[in-house]
Amino acid sequence: MTQTKRVFILGAGFSKPAGMPLATGLIELILQKLESQELQDNEMQEWLDGMQERLEWLSGGGQRPRPLNIEEVFHYANFDVEVFRLKQQGSPVGRYDGPGTPWNVAESITTWLGYLEDALRDVIFENEDRADFAPIKRWAKIVDAADSVVTFNYDTLVERALKEIGKTWNHGMGHEADNGVPVFKLHGSIDWIVADRSENFHKLDLLFDKPNKNRTKQNTGHIEDDACLWRCRTREQQRNWISGRDLQSGSWKSVGIAGLGAYKQLHQIPGLGHVWSHGMRALHEADVGIVVGFSMSDFDAMAQMQFAEVARKRWAESRPLPVIVIDPFASEATKERFRRVFRTVDFVSTRHENLDWACLLTEAVQDKQFTKKNSVGARRSVKEILDDIARNPFKADPEGPSVVDMLREDRNR
Repeated sequence: MTQTKRVFILGAGFSKPAGMPLATGLIELILQKLESQELQDNEMQEWLDGMQERLEWLSGGGQRPRPLNIEEVFHYANFDVEVFRLKQQGSPVGRYDGPGTPWNVAESITTWLGYLEDALRDVIFENEDRADFAPIKRWAKIVDAADSVVTFNYDTLVERALKEIGKTWNHGMGHEADNGVPVFKLHGSIDWIVADRSENFHKLDLLFDKPNKNRTKQNTGHIEDDACLWRCRTREQQRNWISGRDLQSGSWKSVGIAGLGAYKQLHQIPGLGHVWSHGMRALHEADVGIVVGFSMSDFDAMAQMQFAEVARKRWAESRPLPVIVIDPFASEATKERFRRVFRTVDFVSTRHENLDWACLLTEAVQDKQFTKKNSVGARRSVKEILDDIARNPFKADPEGPSVVDMLREDRNR
């Protein structure tokens, strides 16, 4: 029997039941971390307060203060930097003729963003230490070897949960030795290290070292040729790396996460090209996509475009991808974004930590319990129902039951 190929697309909301913060909660935690490190100053706070006031104005105002989203801080900060650089053209002095020149203000904002991004790594790691793995392991138990995971999260909860219940996994780099469930981390990972090729971390896992037949001993200034990507094997290695990253001797190193905002410089992490390519291939070959905790926001514009390309190709091949979005808080705008990208989408308004994964998704249930009689009395599996919807996405009565309604009806029987 052929197993159903499922691709789980995970966002920050997937990790929230474990205690990980969302984008709207990160900024406060990051500022607390900077304050403890004596890196937060009044000028940075005034700038953030001013940004919050402007964003509240743009959103139409309200009775309660609008929480800052860390993604939008980085997104709109780039425009603030550009505004002050433009103001330098009207300044009677040079760029660096004093700390208060518009150009130096722009430089200060860039420095503050560096502080925020650096503290983000500590916040993620510290929250992982306190994480409740129960809801993550509950999901991991229904994941099998035919499944793939596409995640936008920097944390390592998925990998650790799979390992703790005895399931193998890999990072989808395309290594011959890869086995188990591929976990495609499209924005990088908190346990990755980008380091100069001269470094040899024999106690770490080498994830990516780009072949180049024309390589010389001199660095090229191109990160994909000058650097390799490594992964910490143990939590203790990761702890030592995170806590001591500013004290590292030798050549340049960096935590392998892609940053924040709508434009993330993904090319700065060697190997992410393979991750994206293989992740999109898994989606192209999938029988169904299951989205959990990912809202397809405007800050994920690249994901929208890449997902849309997969969906467009599948549509042209007359095999649209059925997608189920599990989100109790999905707004109409969120639903519209998913429909625009995938076309054949259904929504489940249940928290994933309360969802009966075993009944909804496993093949054993698909074959035995979740069946529905058609007009000639034959019994249809969930996969057949999904396939029928994929082949005829607009045939059903729009007021009629969705695929999820049909599944629930069968379960209640």
